[in-house]
Amino acid sequence: MKAEIIAVGNEIVTGNTVNSNASYIARQIQMLGIMPKYHTATCDTMQDIQEVLCKSLARADVVFVTGGLGPTADDLTKEAICDYLGLELVINEEISQNIQAYFKKIGRYMPESNKKQAAFPLGCYILKNENGTAPGCILTKQNQYIVLLPGPPKEMKPMLDHYALPYFKQKLNCCYHTIDIKLFGIGESEMAEKIAHLLGDFEYASVAPYIGDYEVIVRITAFGDNEKKAVEVAQKIKNSVCGCLGEYVIGYNQDTLENVVLELMKKHDYTIATAESCTGGMIASTLVNCSGISTYFKEGFITYSNEAKIKYVGVSEETLSAYGAVSKQTAREMAEGVRQRTQADIGLSATGIAGPSGAAQEKPVGLVYIGLATPDKTYVYELNLKGTRQQIRERTVKNVLFQLYRNLK
Repeated sequence: MKAEIIAVGNEIVTGNTVNSNASYIARQIQMLGIMPKYHTATCDTMQDIQEVLCKSLARADVVFVTGGLGPTADDLTKEAICDYLGLELVINEEISQNIQAYFKKIGRYMPESNKKQAAFPLGCYILKNENGTAPGCILTKQNQYIVLLPGPPKEMKPMLDHYALPYFKQKLNCCYHTIDIKLFGIGESEMAEKIAHLLGDFEYASVAPYIGDYEVIVRITAFGDNEKKAVEVAQKIKNSVCGCLGEYVIGYNQDTLENVVLELMKKHDYTIATAESCTGGMIASTLVNCSGISTYFKEGFITYSNEAKIKYVGVSEETLSAYGAVSKQTAREMAEGVRQRTQADIGLSATGIAGPSGAAQEKPVGLVYIGLATPDKTYVYELNLKGTRQQIRERTVKNVLFQLYRNLK
């Protein structure tokens, strides 16, 4: 089934509000085999909503519409769509009582305008709103579906997950299983070359590449007559992809690089310490995203100045004088020094030029050295990164954790 996702609201169209609902809906509906094909945003007028709906129904089997279900005069989504479909809105007494009960529960007066939120066409499938006053609904037009959802994400997400998706799960005859394979250290084009024979739409699966947060993702969507068959198809393709790209695989689905690293640290019972210059504590902060890291993360130092590098992790004045703060030699001594001084199993370091100032002809913006000291050997890697100051720092963190992951693995 093909889907279109429509966001209604002037604030979306003008860019004052980011349409996070669309990305959430798109991710969730794919799990059922409903493939998002179009994303649209429109102003909240009767004419605009109806014009967009007309185009959507000409090219999609399911249309998801978010926003415009509130009580104010400019909340016209339900009215505009029902008018277009020739459906009469009638007050649903059960929903009306639910809305009144909601206001009573929070101890507030219910304005007269909220009554319209209880109006629905007869025979529609009403979607409960347990987090607000705007219920949604599912309307049908021959073999097509129109799903009306509220705009606030805290209301939209649970309504979609608890009511709308189960509705479609019962309607569909196929079972679907999705696996995201997360890759780091390889570009999208190189990845596509290596697994060109696996990418595309096939009889029982779809395999496509996506760009994530400094990662490349291969998404496998498999389907079958039952869940077991769908899982088997997805796992078979996953094994083939990993056979071609195994050295770049950092996790699956909701895995993050830091969580995968933590699991490996647990496996080996290793402790870790960090010494950071250009990243300013971001490596430590990223590791601390993980629940349970306290057992394995000993200490972190922000050694931004040369004096701090000497004082806290024992970088020699001779090294700094001869090679500078941004050098392989300094990165090595930072990693080894923090490991020795904290008695950690592993020491990590990062020193570089994040920009936009501070560069020299032989040391451009984006030049970064990262160090990884283990009991047996110290590794130093040179990076030449592109982007803004923040992007260079974020990419440095990803590279540090990736090299740690590869060594632990």
